[in-house]
Amino acid sequence: VAGHVHPDFATASSPTQGAPGTAAASASGTSRTAEADLAGRFEQFVNNDVHAHALEDLTYIERHYSIPESALIAPKPDPACFGETDDPAVVQAVVESAAALLGDQTLAWNPDIAFMPGSTIKYYCDDTILAIAWKEALGNSAVSFGEIKVADGSQIRRYIANNSYGSDVQLYASDMARDVNAVIALNGDFYAFRKIGITVHARQLYRNAGKTLDTCFVTAGGDLVFSHRGELDSDESVRRFIEENDVVFSLSFGPILVENGELKSAESYGSYPIGEINNIYSRSGIGQLGKLHYLIATLGEQGPYNTRAQLYTFASYMAAKGCESAYALDGGQTATMIFNGTTFNRVDWDSERTMSDIVYFATAKDSGEGATP
Repeated sequence: VAGHVHPDFATASSPTQGAPGTAAASASGTSRTAEADLAGRFEQFVNNDVHAHALEDLTYIERHYSIPESALIAPKPDPACFGETDDPAVVQAVVESAAALLGDQTLAWNPDIAFMPGSTIKYYCDDTILAIAWKEALGNSAVSFGEIKVADGSQIRRYIANNSYGSDVQLYASDMARDVNAVIALNGDFYAFRKIGITVHARQLYRNAGKTLDTCFVTAGGDLVFSHRGELDSDESVRRFIEENDVVFSLSFGPILVENGELKSAESYGSYPIGEINNIYSRSGIGQLGKLHYLIATLGEQGPYNTRAQLYTFASYMAAKGCESAYALDGGQTATMIFNGTTFNRVDWDSERTMSDIVYFATAKDSGEGATP
């Protein structure tokens, strides 16, 4: 008999005990009890023998974790899984320990990167998520990268301030990240600051004004799916897109930076209405490197690296890391990366600003805090 069971499954059973006899019990009653006991023992022997043979063919079923879409906060990360070092060899050992999670995918991070002098590398690793954050000096700018590989699409999430769409409440990204147990987070699109763009939250269409903005949709499977400005021209077409692509939420800023592995030209941006695309500005963006594999980035000033950049320059850095797709988010003082509840990049003027939303990545392992095995 072949079967598939979780290793915690128990096959042993306790023998059935007969009721104790009395001195007045008849010989026939004793005989029947003995026969029943013998039959019971024989049945147990047969069952155990079958189970023993079945155990020879058991296949281990790997436990899979996810976070319910309706969960207001994610599972708490294990403090022991966080680390910080200036030695790339330490991080490489962590990467090697995550071989099962990575599968056949390779990282953009590698120990031979020319890391920003004086910077450290932060990381988190458990069975469901590997996250690494580091800094590089590129074009005299300080560029912070966060690379994330997760086990399930439910681990890329969005949180809006006050957990209520349309709320006028704005909060610091670091506070929101701590509140939802984010391992790593990035500022969102600041949806509450403008009235244009396509906004989907919890699978519901709240705003359809996408004539002038590209949209990044995030699916239940964890993929970034784009629509180009003006492509979805009616509520019906947006709702059909949501259903056909299993969309959970959207990000409405842009433009699209990388699509199908190709860096978009600066000319493709056209006269994009937001984001100061041609100005020297701090930048923020999110990209996908592979299945359930992401790169987030910010660009700004830090120490001697005091040059911000036009959007195309920032896009080229994300493309060079191997992004299959990438999308711009709100920059300037909004550009904020959070790791383990604290800012990782240097925010403009060394001062976080309040905002309406974040995108974050979470562990799915702690079933006591909302995960579903």
